Amino acid sequence: MNYRILIVDDEPPARKLLSDYVSKVENLALAGVCSNGEAALRFLKQNPVDILLLDIRMPLMTGVDLLNELPDKPLTIFVTAYEEYAVKGYELDVIDYLMKPVSFERFTKAIEKATEYLSVQVRADEKTEKPEYFFIKTDTRIVKFLFSEVQAIEAQREYIKIITPTRKVLSLVSLTNIANALPSEFVRIHRSFIINMRHIDEVQSNEVLIGNELYPISRNYRDAFLAKLEDRKLI
Repeated sequence: MNYRILIVDDEPPARKLLSDYVSKVENLALAGVCSNGEAALRFLKQNPVDILLLDIRMPLMTGVDLLNELPDKPLTIFVTAYEEYAVKGYELDVIDYLMKPVSFERFTKAIEKATEYLSVQVRADEKTEKPEYFFIKTDTRIVKFLFSEVQAIEAQREYIKIITPTRKVLSLVSLTNIANALPSEFVRIHRSFIINMRHIDEVQSNEVLIGNELYPISRNYRDAFLAKLEDRKLI
């Protein structure tokens, strides 16, 4: 993938050098070049970038000021002639700190560090991403459900019944098998029932009200259900 880079520096030679360096690295794309922090702030509000090459000492708005203004900070590499800002850079969680004049070798090392960090983030996001829907086979069809629409799942002998506000669908699956594949908002409250906590309207003694239906809470599952319910209570 190409990583989008914004260069922010008030010195024309520095902007030119960094632009040339960006053009020489295969997986980089120059998203923009700004000569001051205010222009960069306006740019970033409209154009997301992956990596920010940022000078620190600039008139009107310093690089530090710019980062403090950004609610969602791109991964930042400071590029400056002043060593005294190194500590400040680490306080702001910048990924690297380049001293001017910047050599191409040092530039590529900083970019490699930044892109490796970004690629690890992407891989982590992919691993933790949860599906929003599932498919289940009926006698003659394969039916799609959103997890968010399912109110409850009921065991009926060797079948299960998936219940939503608009439909009830039977499938030849055991309740235990489907329970192991459900997201954390689903909880078993009875040998024959799994409910979606997102849809609970009330808990009444030993029953859960969802819409117009009451689902029983059995003694074997009551403590685990109430503990999960307690986690969701505000007070």
